[in-house]
Amino acid sequence: MFGTTAVNLVGSFILAFVTYGLAVYIDLPSWLILALGTGFVGAFTTFSTMVLNLYKHVGESPVYAIGIFLLELLVGLGAAFGGYLCAEAWGRRRQTW
Repeated sequence: MFGTTAVNLVGSFILAFVTYGLAVYIDLPSWLILALGTGFVGAFTTFSTMVLNLYKHVGESPVYAIGIFLLELLVGLGAAFGGYLCAEAWGRRRQTW
């Protein structure tokens, strides 16, 4: 369960970094950025496994399932924001070279 959460959080970070950092600071074709985002990161993350785990826990402990869902949602948004901030910092540093 926590392995799935960890993979999804890392995926949120990478997706934001790739889609923002590569799109803004490196002149790559949009199809390549889309392929990296949906192809690589989509294959890396495990949304279906997360939903299956939540479904299993709803019957046992709905409060636990809701807590895990909110944790993944809020921390995932934070990880995506962190990816955006890292891409922004990387881009600024790259421009000063």
